[in-house]
Amino acid sequence: MTDEQRDIDCQEALERLYDYIDGELTPARAEAVRRHLEHCEPCLKVSTFESAWVRFLEVRTRARHAPPSLRKRVLESLLFEDDATAGP
Repeated sequence: MTDEQRDIDCQEALERLYDYIDGELTPARAEAVRRHLEHCEPCLKVSTFESAWVRFLEVRTRARHAPPSLRKRVLESLLFEDDATAGP
């Protein structure tokens, strides 16, 4: 068994949780975290909450970005306004 395949404790599982949620762990490390969460209800509860929190933040962040067409119109409006206010 390699170091990546060994069982991990709560501290290690929680330290790796965001990387696990983001899919940034090696397959072996992700499997170790998954196995831990499968057998540890307190860590699973934390994981469930944190996963929901990450999804909420992703949705909120996407909602704050203006569509490209709106950004283009605002930029053109600002450029036109600058040209109109610049005197002779």
